[in-house]
Amino acid sequence: MEGNPMYKSGVKVDDFIESLVNEADIEIEIPMTAWLRWLNAVEQFAYTEILKDYVLTELNLETVPVDVIDLRILTVPPEASAVQYDDVMKVYGENGTEIPRGGASSAYEFPEKNLYYGNALGQLVLNTLEEQARIGIVYRLRPALKTEENMDDLEVALPPEYLDMAAAKMRGEAYKIANEDQIAAKWLQDYNMQVENFKVWAASRNERFGA
Repeated sequence: MEGNPMYKSGVKVDDFIESLVNEADIEIEIPMTAWLRWLNAVEQFAYTEILKDYVLTELNLETVPVDVIDLRILTVPPEASAVQYDDVMKVYGENGTEIPRGGASSAYEFPEKNLYYGNALGQLVLNTLEEQARIGIVYRLRPALKTEENMDDLEVALPPEYLDMAAAKMRGEAYKIANEDQIAAKWLQDYNMQVENFKVWAASRNERFGA
């Protein structure tokens, strides 16, 4: 597996949320599931829409079915989510030629074309004319979803300098629940501004290191 590592903020999820709870001047008790949901929303958006953390892995097709690949067999870092079909960016044949993405209808209508597509189970289906001994899959890394079971072990998966971006979003959502609309609007506006700054930072970083 080759690619960029997941970001680690150096702050455990439980400590991060505890600090937000202690800072917020909110009378009602907000369940932990809500705080986790908001953090997951920020992290997943950051990795799927802004960051371009892609991993290249080679798969030996002698050990898996040639035409249907369960993406859950791909090894990911412990702090990352299992690969889903939507995470797949590119697929390459053993000779290095890219296999284009298609659909089930394309495979049916044009059986003579090389392509891959996803089935109803989220598996990757290869429709290739030549038998492939191995393929290369480039996929997108996403953080593992934070839960009450793993929040003590996992760190917030953002660069340290953008922890406040997640905090602003989570504070805004918390104040919305508390019907403190003006304070909520202030924090959500701050979040939106930080997202734009994050986009600029990510674009500059991708230019330097490649995507």
